[in-house]
Amino acid sequence: MSFSRSGHILASAGAAIGVANLVIFPYRVHFFGGSAYVLAFVGFTLLMGIPLMILENALGKRSGTDAIDAFRGEDDGPGWAWIGRLGIITAIMVASFYLVLAGWTLDYVWQYLTDYATLSSTPAGPAFGAAIGTMNRALLFTGLFTAIVAVISSSELRRGIERLSKFAMPMLVLLVLFLIISLPLLRPEAVDYWNLLRFDWEALFLPTESGELGILHALGQAFFSLGLGAASMLTFAAHLDRQANVLDHAPTIVHLDTVVAILGALLVVPLLGNIEGDIYGGPPLVFINLVEIFKTYGAAGQWVGLTFFILLGVAILTSAVSLFEPALRALTTQRGWSRRVTGFALGGLVFLLAVPVVISCASDGPAWLTNFAGMGDPGMGYFNFLLEWFGSILLLVGTLLLCIYLLRRWTLDGFFAELEIGGHTVSAAWRSRLTIAYKYIIPIGIGLLLIAKLLVL
Repeated sequence: MSFSRSGHILASAGAAIGVANLVIFPYRVHFFGGSAYVLAFVGFTLLMGIPLMILENALGKRSGTDAIDAFRGEDDGPGWAWIGRLGIITAIMVASFYLVLAGWTLDYVWQYLTDYATLSSTPAGPAFGAAIGTMNRALLFTGLFTAIVAVISSSELRRGIERLSKFAMPMLVLLVLFLIISLPLLRPEAVDYWNLLRFDWEALFLPTESGELGILHALGQAFFSLGLGAASMLTFAAHLDRQANVLDHAPTIVHLDTVVAILGALLVVPLLGNIEGDIYGGPPLVFINLVEIFKTYGAAGQWVGLTFFILLGVAILTSAVSLFEPALRALTTQRGWSRRVTGFALGGLVFLLAVPVVISCASDGPAWLTNFAGMGDPGMGYFNFLLEWFGSILLLVGTLLLCIYLLRRWTLDGFFAELEIGGHTVSAAWRSRLTIAYKYIIPIGIGLLLIAKLLVL
């Protein structure tokens, strides 16, 4: 069974849109130059994101199978298949901590619905500590969200992933727009649009006290925001008809992701402009900073917070389903397992892998997990380890390996021939742009990011 054109685009966009768009991107816009950071991100997305999305889509469409056999095309032999296996492992390990974050989000949806009086009267920091530190509670909500993902993933493609995407993507955009419009109307003094509109190039290019460079963060955002390097985009494209026009699909996916990232910044960044005290990165930005902001909306705070966490949950759900798909597709094609059995089996596996992640976030968890590999400041060591190595470094490595495979094995001629199947034309401008990107721009960009990552570990 294959995707329709709209189904593939929306499913792939849903895979790309997630926490990176609604949490990480706004945080970095706030700290690294406002609209200067946005401009750099958009530039890198056009320069590298679109070529990489085209490459993953073309490779998946060529194979029509799974992420492992995608690297065994025609005369490739088995020697390159380990790239696909690495992508599958990366996706599963990312899912193991991503679904813990999803569990926290579901927990807050429940609290906003059933116990807002307690949530609104408790400082957000201790409330978040209780949510992630109570293991039974965190495991319950992680398990519930994992079960939802497993049910959707185990369904037939059009009944599961495509139907979810066609419902979730419009809902996500509508929720973001609703909050963007309603928050200034409810409390105008809480919204500072200058925090987003300012063009601070110094914050983008000058190193922070910890040695971070905003321009490198913008470069990394262009990779991570699109979900490249973990075989998800490749696997979704394997469900495409061989005649599909990748040069049409791939840029549309990238543009949708970019639009949602900018909408996320338009929603969150103005709220950060008037915060007194620390602004946290990652999950605490949402569960501490934004929760405190929502409280200032008085009686409307319950519905503002509930809407935001439903929005975040929808974004996480579409991404989580995409993280299951590479392994699911490989097992159904390589082993002949049914999709239903495989979906639930993967759900069980990912939940088991998520258990040590949950434990690593508990204040009374074992030190070897809470401070795993020296990454436990403040706590959450194993969570931070997975986030850094599987959610960042191995995604970059996987993306670089795609370029190496293209240049060393598939060849640019074979790649362009694939793009032209179905009577489509690859113009001279496209050929030149993609050739320069794969040979020079993308490897240099990934190299810079990997060096920067390894220097700070």
